[in-house]
Amino acid sequence: MIGKDRKWLAKQLKKSEETVRQYLQPKGKRTKELMEDIERVIVLEEARQRENRADSPPWNVLFNRAEEFDLVDRASRLEKAESITEFCRGVLIRRAREIIEEKSRGAYPKGKLAPVEDVPAPKVADKPRKAGKSVPPG
Repeated sequence: MIGKDRKWLAKQLKKSEETVRQYLQPKGKRTKELMEDIERVIVLEEARQRENRADSPPWNVLFNRAEEFDLVDRASRLEKAESITEFCRGVLIRRAREIIEEKSRGAYPKGKLAPVEDVPAPKVADKPRKAGKSVPPG
């Protein structure tokens, strides 16, 4: 279920609402092309909806906690990014170029790259924090 109505489907298919209603009624004329177009639109919408969930790939691999995903999602919205994927790609590429530039100028420390934030991965047995307790900034 993607939670969309016929009005939304009509807009995606560039058809009138009445045309979509007629296509989808029990004895409506359904062509192979129409059904393929409907399937394509639904698959794209499902993918778009999945993209914004912290527990779906690649986000469940990239972020250790839902809070990290939420932080990046919020930043991507503030930047009015086309999608969280595009936002992350842009940030990663920009930072990679900065690192390479700093390294070429000799400004980057030698040796292994230090993590941006040294936060241990949560353990399965860890319990969520209770409301009211302060959380260190990070």
